[in-house]
Amino acid sequence: MDNLLCLLEKYRCHLNRGNRSSVDFLRDNYSEYISDVKAALSPKDNQLVGAEMCKMVSEQIDTIEKNASLLIEVLELYNKGRIVLASQKAFEVFENMKPQLMQRYSGAYRQEAYFRIRSVNDNNPFALNRKELFHIPFSKNYLVGTERYSMPGHPCLYLASQAELCWYECGKPEKFALSRFDIPQSEDNYMKFIDFSEKLMPLMHSFFCWFHNEEDVEQVRKYLLKYICTYPLRAACSIVVEHPGSRFVEEYTIPQLLLQWVLNDRDFDGIRYESCNSSDEVKCLGGHNLVLVTNNFDKDGYDVNLRANIKVGEPAVFDINSININPNLKDCLMGRDIKEDPFLWGLEDSPNNFEKI
Repeated sequence: MDNLLCLLEKYRCHLNRGNRSSVDFLRDNYSEYISDVKAALSPKDNQLVGAEMCKMVSEQIDTIEKNASLLIEVLELYNKGRIVLASQKAFEVFENMKPQLMQRYSGAYRQEAYFRIRSVNDNNPFALNRKELFHIPFSKNYLVGTERYSMPGHPCLYLASQAELCWYECGKPEKFALSRFDIPQSEDNYMKFIDFSEKLMPLMHSFFCWFHNEEDVEQVRKYLLKYICTYPLRAACSIVVEHPGSRFVEEYTIPQLLLQWVLNDRDFDGIRYESCNSSDEVKCLGGHNLVLVTNNFDKDGYDVNLRANIKVGEPAVFDINSININPNLKDCLMGRDIKEDPFLWGLEDSPNNFEKI
């Protein structure tokens, strides 16, 4: 395998900083990455991708180093309480990287289903209707907490490409409401996302096949270049949380700033991203999450654009303590409790009678 392609295998995300600060961890990570990129540039070590690919990467080394350095500076400024300056510096980085950011249009390759879950319990009663599965209305923005791509007090719409992924991301509730969502995915009506969702190990093998089959090599080279150039930002957005539930989560600094930039940039409808949940089950699911930004709220507190373009299926309630499995599937459990295997609950059968809220 060519050295440049092997970078995708080594520098996958789900990064664990351990007992180091995010600044120290990323500084070391970036330094090693840039050294590896430079060491991988020999054409003789890249017979498949070719000398032209090596030249393209070589011409971007200085830019990669500059952006990595600026991201470290952003975190240092933020840690010193210089939030405004940190935000300005972050926006500068994002503007620098914008031409190389991976972009994905909804429905570009195939129609995708999306889902959202809300936990149901005595402390969280709500009417079982479509609005309750949409984003938190602005009138209740006091409920919006801090998450990786969530700024406290600013509602956004969060979806996942798999109902099972929703369940894990929601903390594995025993009882929950689930709705299927329909987002615009046609040629004349679509949404545009910054895309951090690709699993890099399978992507490495895809690049191998594309280059080997000589499929539009010029475009494939540009595609690979984007991944190599934007790794520092993806890494900064993909550090696993070391102290879940903390009042301040340092791993969220860069992704929250990126979300603010998307809100102001207006070229993107949101961010498509790989889950950074540390559980092994989530890592093996293969799905992705979406955060859809909000800008203009109507009198009911819902985003005007999202309300006009996104349809919601009728919510269905699931209680994992009372789910009955098809007897023919008993062998699939292999002695495990059904409550630990959401793929056997029939979540994918949730109603698709879509309506706008």
